[in-house]
Amino acid sequence: MPAKDVHLLKAERNEGFALSLPLDWQPRIDWALIALFYSAMHYVEAYFANRNTHIRSHTARDNAIGRDPNLRKIFAEYQDLKFYGYNARYEPPQFTAEDVIVGALPQFNIVKAHISTLLRS
Repeated sequence: MPAKDVHLLKAERNEGFALSLPLDWQPRIDWALIALFYSAMHYVEAYFANRNTHIRSHTARDNAIGRDPNLRKIFAEYQDLKFYGYNARYEPPQFTAEDVIVGALPQFNIVKAHISTLLRS
């Protein structure tokens, strides 16, 4: 089972990658959205690793987030990021730079801040 610090490092690297991309080309927009989702996922996994739990599937993770009283507060934001990441991977080009800046990034920041607070507790 990967340790909390391993997940935090992966989350930080994915976030750094997402934020480094100029949002001037559809593939970069898509990859920014994908990387923000996976960064959020690793923040959530860091929380679970801190409790000696490892969740391997998106469905099981969604269920665990919804059941956990500490994570329920960010369930909607996490689902929004999952929506962006999934659709950026599998659907025809549809997202814009505004979707990253105004849509996904604020949702990501809420998830990251909440998990960071929980990990400091």
